[in-house]
Amino acid sequence: MSFTPEDLAARYDDPYRKAERIEIDADRFDRAMERDDDGAWGVGALVIDSGCVLFVREDDTWLLPGGRLETDEPPEVGAMREVEEETGVTIELTGLAAIAEQTFVRASDGASYQFYFATFLGTPLTTSTDSNPGRPSEGIDEAAWLEEVPENTFDRDLVCRLVDTYV
Repeated sequence: MSFTPEDLAARYDDPYRKAERIEIDADRFDRAMERDDDGAWGVGALVIDSGCVLFVREDDTWLLPGGRLETDEPPEVGAMREVEEETGVTIELTGLAAIAEQTFVRASDGASYQFYFATFLGTPLTTSTDSNPGRPSEGIDEAAWLEEVPENTFDRDLVCRLVDTYV
C-alpha cells in the first residue's frame, strides 16, 4: 500500500500538519537506510480516557504509543495494533490528529530521506495497562495514563498541541 501525506489527510477532517528537517549523524542515517526508512510511515495514537493520556516510556523518554507501519497495512489498523502491542490497551479510532513529515539529513554530506508519522485519535475499549506492557521485543519500559505531558516527551511541542486541542 502506497499513499502520500496528502492522500491520508484528505480522508480526515483537517488534521494538523507539521514538516521539519532534522540533521542526524552518519551512523543514525545509515541505520535508517538499512531499515528502508526512506518514504516509510510510522503510526500511533493519542489515546484519551477521563482526561488522561496514554503514554509509553522507553529509557528516559515518554512517547505516545506507536511504531512502524507494516507492509500493506492500512495506517488505521497499524495504529491500533501498535497501541495494543505496546500497552495492552485495545482502542477504537475517532479521527486523525496530526501528520508529521520529517526530512532527515546526514550531517556530513547533506544526503536526505523522508519519513512520515500519522498520529490518530483513540479511545480505549479496555482501560488497564499491563504491568509488563506489550511484547518484550517492543522495548517499552512502562505504560501509564498521565494527566500532564512529561517534560522528557519526544516531540513535546506537538504532543502538547494535540493534548491542548483534544483533552
